[in-house]
Amino acid sequence: MVGAGICGASAAHFLAERGLDVLVLDRAGVSEATTGRGEGNVLVSDKLPGVERDLTVIGRALWEELGGRFPAGRVTRKGALLLDHPEGVPAHEIEPALAPGVRCVREPGDLQVDPVGLARAMLAPLAVRTGVEVVGVDAAGVTTAAGERLGARHVVIATGPWAGELTGLPVEPRKGQLVALGAPAGLVRHKLIESAYITAAASDEPGRMIASVIEQTLDGDEVLVGSSRERVGFDDRVDDGITRAMIERAARFVPALAELPVRRAWCGFRPWLPGGLPAVGQLSDGAWTSCGHEGSGVALGPLSGLLLAQLVTGQAPVCDPAPIDPRRFTA
Repeated sequence: MVGAGICGASAAHFLAERGLDVLVLDRAGVSEATTGRGEGNVLVSDKLPGVERDLTVIGRALWEELGGRFPAGRVTRKGALLLDHPEGVPAHEIEPALAPGVRCVREPGDLQVDPVGLARAMLAPLAVRTGVEVVGVDAAGVTTAAGERLGARHVVIATGPWAGELTGLPVEPRKGQLVALGAPAGLVRHKLIESAYITAAASDEPGRMIASVIEQTLDGDEVLVGSSRERVGFDDRVDDGITRAMIERAARFVPALAELPVRRAWCGFRPWLPGGLPAVGQLSDGAWTSCGHEGSGVALGPLSGLLLAQLVTGQAPVCDPAPIDPRRFTA
């Protein structure tokens, strides 16, 4: 297994459950890259009708199941509100911090989770080596940057926005920024998502896009505000202008945010594939992947891991693998 984020950890866990010996390699640490830089949500509410939404419904149920097995996943059914939705209704009674007149559609089943906690819990009983960079993959194993050769019957590549290097798939990073504001506990009760976020997430436009997402952290002392999308490669610089723009936009929906102190701002990279769907399955003999989930890696990571383990071991798949088959890019 190459990659120890939520996708790699999930695949490793479900493969080990099926009796395979698993070694996990990561050039950083467990979930220190893409998985650890997001907000930690499992959202059906921000998905358009279609394959991704259907997968997320299954994935959300799996997250709830895993939450019962792994308390470190901190699975919380908080629910989400789509803001400024044309079919919305006033929601001030259930979300008092909202500005007057904001109309919302509620999805009560959406989850807030701790994907880093879950990934670490799933990997705890397995062999994990960090600080190992894999530079080559073939049907017989992997080669590391240090020249070490590790044999394997199967190799799974789950390296997020960097997966193109080893898979040959057209994976591209989509940079996104977030900012954490110091906040009183209970200020924001739901996950709040501007309806325009759905369009931004589904778009393949290269230009900068900002749409509001707002949420109190699980620990309760911060509110996270986002988010932006840019196709600018692996540029990890935080743009203060984007930070200000995100706060100003979010304050239109939750006015109290304008007065809260900024504690930190950061960026991450969403792994995007043309067409907007991930690649989960076989690449070639002995080589497999789980990548390209864009902003849905947390939501779909465990489901992708389960599906991959089923495909590797010849079991009936939990969902139709055809729409997300990696070989659609090479056929």
